[in-house]
Formats: sequence, C-alpha cells, structure tokens
Amino acid sequence: MARRNIEAAIQASQELELEGKLLPCKIPSQELELEGKLLPCKIPSSYSKLESYKVISSQQELDGVYSLQYSPDGSMLAVGTGNEAMRLYDTASGKHIEDLRQPRYGGFPVKSLRWHPYDHHILYGATCNGMIYALNVKSHTCTAVVSERKNEINCLDFSADGSTFATAGKDLAVRIYDTKTCKEIKCYEGYSNATPAEDTEVQGHGMRVFALKHSPDNSHILLSGGWDNHIKVWDIRTSDGVKRTIAGPHICGDALDLKGLRILTGSWVGENSLQLWDYTSGNLIKNIPFPSGHDGEYLYAAQFCENDTVVAGGSGTKSIKAINSTTCEVLGEIELNGKCVNTLDTTRGGQLVAVGGMINSVTIGVIS
Repeated sequence: MARRNIEAAIQASQELELEGKLLPCKIPSQELELEGKLLPCKIPSSYSKLESYKVISSQQELDGVYSLQYSPDGSMLAVGTGNEAMRLYDTASGKHIEDLRQPRYGGFPVKSLRWHPYDHHILYGATCNGMIYALNVKSHTCTAVVSERKNEINCLDFSADGSTFATAGKDLAVRIYDTKTCKEIKCYEGYSNATPAEDTEVQGHGMRVFALKHSPDNSHILLSGGWDNHIKVWDIRTSDGVKRTIAGPHICGDALDLKGLRILTGSWVGENSLQLWDYTSGNLIKNIPFPSGHDGEYLYAAQFCENDTVVAGGSGTKSIKAINSTTCEVLGEIELNGKCVNTLDTTRGGQLVAVGGMINSVTIGVIS
C-alpha cells in the first residue's frame, strides 16, 4: 500500500524517493520493546511463526472493532469501533492513550482509519454515515472535514505523496479530495443502467465498494474493489478514471493490497479466497491456500508483509493466519474467541499484527 514505503523509511530512519522527489525521514529509528521482547528495526531475513502476544481489552462497550491502523513510526495503534469511537493505544505497552472521538450510543461504525503520510500527528477516520473526521494527536481535537450525504463510506486511502485522498462506499462512486482543503476534486460515478459505458472494462463499480489502495510508487494510480467481483485500476489524472478491470475478487472489507507488481485480494467466498494477481496483465498468479475446514474461508481482511508473508482473516475460521505466499506454509493462527474478524493491520514489516472483530478487544500478534 502507499504507506508501506513511508513506514519503512521512517522506521529505518532513511530518506524516501518518490517519483523523483526525495522525502526526508523526520522520526529517528529505534527498537521497540514489548515487555521484555525486543523487536529490531531491521526486519529479519525470514519468518517462521505467528503467535499471539497480548489482548487489549476495553472496559467500555465498543460494539466491535471495524478498523485498525498503526502510526507510520509504529508507536501507536488507532482503533475504530462500532459505536463511532476512535481510540489510540501505545504499541509497546498496549495501554489506552486517549479517545480522539468518544463512543456514542447509536453511533456508526468507523470503517476506515488512515494516518496522513507526512503529517504524522493527523489521522483520518471514515464512518458509515458518510462523515470523515480529522483527528489531531498534538491538539487532541476531532474535526469533521467531509460529509458525503446519503453515503456510507467504507474505505479511504491517501495518495503516496499525501496530496489527495480517495473515498468510496455504498453509492458506488469513487471521490478524490484535496488533502489541504478537503474539497472534492473529482467524483467518478458508479455504473448506471441509464448511461452504460460502451466498454465494460472502463465502467465504474456496479455494487458497493469496500477497499481502496493507492499505488506506493505512483500518486495517480488507485485500486478499488467491492461486491461486484471486480478490481478497478484508476488513473485520477483522467476524466473517466477507470483504465482497466480485473474480474474475480468479491471484496467485502479491507482485503486489497498492492506491493510492487503484485496485487493481494481476500474474497468473501468459501474457497480460493486468498489470491495473488499480476498488476501489469491482470492475470491470476496463484490461489494461496487458506485452511478453513467445513466453515469455509470468507475473508474480510488481507495484507502483505515482508519475507513473502501475507496475513488474512474473516468470518469463516474467525481467525487470522500468516502464510508464506511462496511455499503456502501456514506460519500460525490467532483465533478471536469464536467471533468474526473484521480488520487487521501490521507494522515493522509484519513483525506486529493487530486484529479486531466482533469482540470488545484487540489482539496483538508477533511474527518472527
């Protein structure tokens, strides 16, 4: 995803080159101590196991956890809940830092959280009632910056250079906003029977959109996926937007990732749910086996890690698994007490994994 290069540069205390522009690292590199366990800055050359490390429980009712994202330096974990709370936790200790937005009775699920790529104290959160909030860690404020009336925003993502962000959800449209002003720049409408495109390859989405991922190497390229069994590849410099379509994945959550020229998808289907695709050709590279038994796979979340490792989970096994995408070896599993997995996120190349779902807690795992 777009933040991966930025995160790696920050945590390695290196400069980052993006489209010919050199972006400095502002945060010094440091090891992360987890109650006696030291995670090095340098990512190990291989991974062999995933194990559960800690469960972060909440005394307050959360109505489930719907979104998670580690800060770019990996020091904080942002948590979006089913009752509209947006919380911060300390990565090392697991302690609750603060609620940047308080839980609300009858509140709407926070379906997506994204840290700003370069203003690392700014976090954006999107809710199912069409609102986007800018949360400022320094000033401890929460400001409504976007309102998409009659829409349910399921996903948002920043471009690699942070100049724009995109949203998508129930109304099928993909919208592009200027980050500085939070004003809409473009709105790519979804498919309409009234005005069908001559070429089906360049139509917008025909059903709800649940995942957006900007290219980590090109701020103008964006991927999206949803219920209509298509991945759309967008170029936001153009008026029509969609450049091509990859048919197949049935995306129902944050289960779309891009690394180099490989696309990872996690579909809400009983089998062959975890798949690798070639970005250039759009062809399926392989199905990654996701052992599930008689309950089926049914993935809601999937993400690339380093060392050819991917992590994914959903409502079938009610767990996440870390899998070597080359050998298809399962490195480990973290179960969620019989509850559905809604979301996951990783940091430090996948050494730390956070998992949330229909439960009043977040589980932290370690891949080593």
